[in-house]
Amino acid sequence: MPRQLPKSIKLVSAALLIGITLTLPNAKADSRRLPPGIYATTITASDVPPYFPPEVIEILVGEWRTEFTDGGTYIVTKDGEIVVVGRYNSNQSRLIMTDLQGVYACTDVPGVATGVYRWSLENNELVLVPVNDRCDGRPVVLTAHALHKL
Repeated sequence: MPRQLPKSIKLVSAALLIGITLTLPNAKADSRRLPPGIYATTITASDVPPYFPPEVIEILVGEWRTEFTDGGTYIVTKDGEIVVVGRYNSNQSRLIMTDLQGVYACTDVPGVATGVYRWSLENNELVLVPVNDRCDGRPVVLTAHALHKL
């Protein structure tokens, strides 16, 4: 179960998120890039590989939403709480995501913050296939199911 952050930390996180979003260069709409928007999935215990410890399974189970903004940032929520903020870049087939902050951000070990995926979008379903991602939880959330664009 995610830790409940004090309101002051949530406000500081929101202010940092706004600052990051405003300082990153705006990405123009481009059919060769991942379309900005909110993409959602629900992870169940059966989606998590059996070798994951029970405490990690508990963290991963729930409703996940990833918002990719026009400005090149992403905001990940789990069950309505912001848990990761990062930046992304994409081309017609690759998506590169780098976690910057958050309770579930992959920033503890050098080289784990960035994940690379192949992507395709059809009928509002975003399918991600890992190319290189050393973060343990992120690939589970992003690839267990197609992400539905809201």
